[in-house]
Amino acid sequence: MNKYPLLSKLLLIGFLMALLAIPLALVRDVIAERTANRHDATEEVARAHAGPQTITGPVLWLPYTETFLRTVRVEGKAGGTREEMVSEERVSIQFPKVLETTSTLGTETRWRGIFPVTVYTSQHASTGRFVWNEITPKNRGGQIALGQPLLLMGVSDARGLLAAPMLRLAGRALPVGQGPASAPLPLAAQVDLAQLKPGAVLDFDLKFDLAGTGRIGWVPLADENSVTLTSPWPHPSFGGDFLPRTRNVTASGFEATWRVPSLSSQAQAQFAQKGDNVPPLEQFSVGLDDPVDVYRLTERATKYAGMFIVLTFAAFFVLEMVKRWRIHPMQYLMIGAALVLFFLLLLSLSEHLDFALAYGIASAGCIALLGHYLRHVLGGWGPGLGMSGLLVALYGVLYGILVSEDNALMMGSLLLFGVLAAIMVATRKIDWYSVMGSSDAAPAGRGFEDTRA
Repeated sequence: MNKYPLLSKLLLIGFLMALLAIPLALVRDVIAERTANRHDATEEVARAHAGPQTITGPVLWLPYTETFLRTVRVEGKAGGTREEMVSEERVSIQFPKVLETTSTLGTETRWRGIFPVTVYTSQHASTGRFVWNEITPKNRGGQIALGQPLLLMGVSDARGLLAAPMLRLAGRALPVGQGPASAPLPLAAQVDLAQLKPGAVLDFDLKFDLAGTGRIGWVPLADENSVTLTSPWPHPSFGGDFLPRTRNVTASGFEATWRVPSLSSQAQAQFAQKGDNVPPLEQFSVGLDDPVDVYRLTERATKYAGMFIVLTFAAFFVLEMVKRWRIHPMQYLMIGAALVLFFLLLLSLSEHLDFALAYGIASAGCIALLGHYLRHVLGGWGPGLGMSGLLVALYGVLYGILVSEDNALMMGSLLLFGVLAAIMVATRKIDWYSVMGSSDAAPAGRGFEDTRA
C-alpha cells in the first residue's frame, strides 16, 4: 500500500468514519432513552391528573322489549307449524338534531424531574335539541314495552370531571351520575318517560368542567355539530377526522370552530354498531404538543451526523492535497470525536435551555475547541480560523435544516452540490497520477490515449 499513499489515506479515513459510527449509535441510544423517560413522565402526570379527553354525546338511550308471535316448524313425523310468543330486548338510540358547544381551555405546565408536561382545564357549555321519534315494532303485531330512558354522555377519563355536569332537559334539571354497565357511555341521567311523546321537542343545555393532558377531542354525534374552542395556548395541533372550518392562531392563543354535519360523518352509524370489530368513532381534536420537541430535533440532527463528518473530513482531505498540509489519521480521529460530542452536548443542553440557545452554545464550544486544536495542527492562526469558518457554515446549514423540515431536502441537496463544486474547483489542477504515487502518469490535459491510426 505504500506504493499508493493517497489510496491508503482514503481507506484509513473511511475506516475512521466507520469507527465514529459507534459513538454516534450510542448517542442515538441516549436520545431514545431520554424520549422514553419523557413519555413515562407524561404517563405518570396523566395518571395523577387525567389523560387525553374525548367528549361524546349526549344521546338518548331507551331500552325496550318487543313481544310478538313467531311461527316455527314442528319437528317429527306429523310436521306442521305452531306459534310461540317471543320477547326480544332492543335499544333505541336517538341523536340530537342540533348540538352547539362553546369551550374554553387553559393550560398549565407540570414537571416530573426535568420533563415538562402540559395539562389543561376546560369549561364547556352545550345547547341542543332532540326530536323524539316514536318506536315502532319490527314484527307484525309486536307489542312494545318501554324501559327507563337515559340521556347518556361520556368523557375518556372521568377522573378529569371537576364537578358533576349540570344538565337541563326540556326545562327540567337532571342529576348526572354513573350509567349502567350495559350503557355504551359512562355518564347517565334518567329521563321522564312521559316526556317522550312522538314528535316531542326536547331542548337541553349541558355545562361541565373537564381536566386532561395533551389532547382534547369531540365525537360529532348530532345531525348538526358545532364546536368553538378558545385557548391561550399558542401552538395548537389540529387532528382527527375533521379540521376546523375557521381558525385564528396568534402568539396570544387561538380560536377554532368546527362544523360537522352527520352527512359527512360515520360517527352515528359507528356508535350504533355492536361487537368487538367496531371501528373507532370519528372525531376531531386539538393537541397541545410542544412545537419544539428537543428529542425529535436532536434525533434529526444525528441523522445528518454522518454527512456532517464526511463533509468535514472531505474538506480537510482536499485542503491537505491542495495546501500540502500534513494531517495525521489520529488527528482526523480527534476532530471526528469533537464532531460526535457536539450532538451529546446538544441533547444535554437542550433539556435545560431553549433549543436555539443550546445549539448555539454546543456549536460555539465545538468550533472554539477545533479552532484552537487546528491552529497547532495546521501551524498557525490563519488556517485554524479558516477551517473554523468552514465549520461555522456547516453548523449554520445544519441548524437551518433542523428548523425548516419542509425545506430540509432542498437545503441538503444544495449543500452537497456546493461542496462537490468546491472540491472540483479546488482540485482541478491536481495531477492525480503523481499524487496517487503511480508511475503511469498521463500527460497534462489528457485523460486517455488516442489509439486512432
